[in-house]
Amino acid sequence: MSTNVSKQKREDLLAKIKAIRTYIATAPQDENTANLLAYLSDLEKDVGAKKYGLVFEEHREEIDEVLATHTPVLTEDGSLFIDNGGQMNFLIEGDNLASLQLLEKTHKGKIDLIYDDLIDKYENPIEHACGLEESQVFFCEGWQKPDGFCDSAWDSVSPFVMTLAHGGEDFYDGWMKNKKSAMISCNDGFRPVSFYIEVCE
Repeated sequence: MSTNVSKQKREDLLAKIKAIRTYIATAPQDENTANLLAYLSDLEKDVGAKKYGLVFEEHREEIDEVLATHTPVLTEDGSLFIDNGGQMNFLIEGDNLASLQLLEKTHKGKIDLIYDDLIDKYENPIEHACGLEESQVFFCEGWQKPDGFCDSAWDSVSPFVMTLAHGGEDFYDGWMKNKKSAMISCNDGFRPVSFYIEVCE
């Protein structure tokens, strides 16, 4: 079962705002305290308001709690062993996060992603697989796909474009240095292209 961390943070912040309001309300009242109470009301509305567009809630999964106090260990199932002429390969069955954390310790610097191998093994030959070039620039009017932009890549980037076009910002709570931007890759598993998206003001 996952925990909605973002929701907890909002509730904690609302509780703090309420405590500050209670303290100010008991202090001698003047123009400054009235302004402070008004500011708190604005903050409360903003924190508690529903958010539209692309909203990423921060969750903490059960596996996160387990890994905080336990180290994952692999156990070999000898009954599944296949003699491959001395060449050793292995298949890991388990939670992705736990497996990756273990591999980070045991195989750091030993694993590469070689897309050419995947292309040779799985993909049929494509004459014009990708027509995009490095440093190309596209401009969007609202949420309209620019001329010449890859349809498949647009499926990946368009939710972020839509959010930025409607005033949204700060994806993943501080992910990008420029809050009105995003770095998104297309969904081509063989030759992914990364797109830097930003608001032009």
